[in-house]
Amino acid sequence: MGLLEKAQQIKQDVFEKTRDSEISILKEMPKEIKSKKGVHPKIKIEKELQKDLLDERKGFGWKGLGSRRIAFDSSINEYKYEVSEPVLDEGELKTKNELVRLFKMLANINVFDIEKEEKKKYLEETLNQIVTDNDFKFKAGSKDKIFYHIFRDFIGYGRIDILMGDEGIEDISCDGHHVPIFIYHKKYDAISTNVHFQDGDELDSFVVRLSQISGKQISIYSPIVDGKLPDGSRLQTTLAKTVTKGSTFTIRRFRENPLTPVDLINFGSMSVDMAAYFWMAIENGASILFCGGTASGKTSALNALSLFIPASHKIVSIEDTREVSLPHKNWIAGTTRQGFSSDESKTGKDIDMFDLIRAALRQRPRVVIVGEVRGKEAYSLFQAMATGHTSYATVHASTIHTLIQRLENPPISLPRALLTSLDIIVFQNAIDICGKTARRMTSVTEVIKLDPDTNQLIFMEPFTWISKTDDRFESTGTSKILNNIKLQNDWTDEQLKRELDNRKLMLEWMRKKSIGNYKDVGKIIADYHKYSDVLLKKAKEEMKK
Repeated sequence: MGLLEKAQQIKQDVFEKTRDSEISILKEMPKEIKSKKGVHPKIKIEKELQKDLLDERKGFGWKGLGSRRIAFDSSINEYKYEVSEPVLDEGELKTKNELVRLFKMLANINVFDIEKEEKKKYLEETLNQIVTDNDFKFKAGSKDKIFYHIFRDFIGYGRIDILMGDEGIEDISCDGHHVPIFIYHKKYDAISTNVHFQDGDELDSFVVRLSQISGKQISIYSPIVDGKLPDGSRLQTTLAKTVTKGSTFTIRRFRENPLTPVDLINFGSMSVDMAAYFWMAIENGASILFCGGTASGKTSALNALSLFIPASHKIVSIEDTREVSLPHKNWIAGTTRQGFSSDESKTGKDIDMFDLIRAALRQRPRVVIVGEVRGKEAYSLFQAMATGHTSYATVHASTIHTLIQRLENPPISLPRALLTSLDIIVFQNAIDICGKTARRMTSVTEVIKLDPDTNQLIFMEPFTWISKTDDRFESTGTSKILNNIKLQNDWTDEQLKRELDNRKLMLEWMRKKSIGNYKDVGKIIADYHKYSDVLLKKAKEEMKK
């Protein structure tokens, strides 16, 4: 055998060994991975040897048959989010479609006013009755697989049901049926998934269903919908062949248990000293504006720090889409409403933020919370501040200069003198630290006064964040707000320090006890206002252990 023949023989042997190895790997893979159903056709099946499993969770859907895992694919240096669901064969798919058809014929219950558990119970009982009456026969395990998909589609969110059930996901984004669904994960940031829609018609139907679930209608005439899903998540969707080529949707997940000041400390968003400062300031009626870019954590910070509002205060919140969640009993939550007129101009049927703020000020609130300031409602809000109403709001601005420009120019157009009604400006930013996105309160700024000679606003920064390389907060030790509180209560410097230290102790105690539920944190803050001595004694004793 010549050298050429030997080289060709060696090449053939290597090829056959590699092929046999890949075949054995594919045989060991679960059917869900080998199947193309539900997985984007352009996504190749990577070798499992190239993926490092980082996180896995099972127990989604009917009898916990669904699962998801997050792996790091070293071949492309990216994280992958992989959903695994039972795959139906052709016979099982026909049976499922027949069960769905019969169920739709028999279903005669209004599901809008009943809880999810009641829906599950009704669906299970009705399906079992259909199976019995029509003498359906199933192979081993087939019934549970079929029921999984029926429950997923009728009670859950279809293809994205597992994504909606994963608490680690913040955003879910679909840009069309031709690309996979993308998510934003709290720990792993932006990741692509193996979930996609088979064709444009399926995605169009899903977008229409999402809109209906949120109580809105989407059509060619009205192709953009902003709404709220039953679990509180924010929905933004567009219909195909109108404003976008294909249908799209973005879901911003809503936390059932909102963040608390304890969470913000644990996440490094603020320090214990800052939390004690906010506790003292909010308790004494300081108005705060939370500023930052998109997804920087403005609303989360507003909601968390609102737990410091005294329990006895009447609160009115005003939002486009309901996001604020408080444990306070004396709280009115208002949301805007879009009218049904075809005219672009505002009609009497439209209820915007300006209308809600005007109505709120007639309700004699102690605190007014505005989800986001972006128009003429800002004038009413700052007037409310000037007349003694404690107010909290968010606005898109990354620095003090861009904030002033936004507030002073159309469409807000506030006079500069009115900005002195504001007490504190908090700048919140999403910052890349060691390859991970972290939220930080980069600056806490107090508005001192308007200089009459220069017409410039004078500020003071009690707290600042240092930098990415030195991830900590620095205190200047000076604060107009704390100084005013000291004068109002006729305290000495030692008394003010003791009050701040007491609040720091309570916060550290809640951290040590891992008290994370917002209702529990709210109750402790409310009780501290009434029984501070008892709680401080308990906290001191338990911190010594």
